Amino acid sequence: TSPDSIDKAEDRHKFSALLDKIKVDQPQWSELTTRAEAAQFAAKVGYPVLVRPSFVLSGAAMSVACSLQELNSCLQQAA
Repeated sequence: TSPDSIDKAEDRHKFSALLDKIKVDQPQWSELTTRAEAAQFAAKVGYPVLVRPSFVLSGAAMSVACSLQELNSCLQQAA
């Protein structure tokens, strides 16, 4: 796999733009940098939410939070 292809798949902005271009629906998402932003986003879209640390190959560090308590735990582990 070329580095450019990996970048397109792992960079959320680029991947989202690609999905928009080919008209594939995607869930709401946001790039967040604080716990408060994450909690506010989760409250807006509802649980469960996928927590994805920036630029993780294979998704190994991703987790699913079904509540504010789980969200805080996921964010603590990702820190």
